[in-house]
Amino acid sequence: MELKNLKTQDLQGLIQEQLKLYIIENGMKSGDPFPTEYDLAEKLGISRTAIREALKRLETLGIIEVRPGVGRFIREFNFEVILNGLPYNLEMDIKNFQEVLEVRFCLESWFIAKDINKFTKESIAQSKEILKKLEFQVLNNFEEKELVETHSQFHCALYKNSDNSLLINLIKIFSTIQRNLTLIHRYKTKDRNLFIRQHKLLLEAIEKRDSRLAQKRLEEHFAEAMAWAESHKGEKFSK
Repeated sequence: MELKNLKTQDLQGLIQEQLKLYIIENGMKSGDPFPTEYDLAEKLGISRTAIREALKRLETLGIIEVRPGVGRFIREFNFEVILNGLPYNLEMDIKNFQEVLEVRFCLESWFIAKDINKFTKESIAQSKEILKKLEFQVLNNFEEKELVETHSQFHCALYKNSDNSLLINLIKIFSTIQRNLTLIHRYKTKDRNLFIRQHKLLLEAIEKRDSRLAQKRLEEHFAEAMAWAESHKGEKFSK
């Protein structure tokens, strides 16, 4: 592929698109070296400063990586970089919160049924210990943001044996968004005692290996947040 000379207004966007096309059309794969700033600037007919900014953006996106003293290389694809930035890249409104919540519920419900027999005594015991911590926080009136963190640990522990890192990362993303809502005093658990009881009932269903009951308990657990999101649809987080 030949890199096209660029002299237009939306320079940064065009540079990034040209570099992405260069990667695709040349069949570059993880570990392949990327052209130098000098070579890119010469071929595109623009300054090295503009090239450097575009390369930094590609690095942020997880497309390339810098090896100090060596150069830039195509990075091995993974979801981590994309997922870590997602809670902050989403437009800050309730609709996004609702959509992430719906996707998370559907995934958790499917995985908990699929992997109901993968729960071991050890994994259930670990979840119970986290739940004890959560209950302690509730009884001692811990701040909501601390409950959100422990709650995330509980759900991540549930799916540890599913061996699906994307699911775990999505749960963490939702927790980050929920924490953001909490920090600006928009969302708060209404009935904390019911919140704890719902998690105990969920673990009981898992111990019984009853996938349908476990799915029902999950639905009950998610109902409050879903109702809140529906009633606040269209609002901005910052209001």
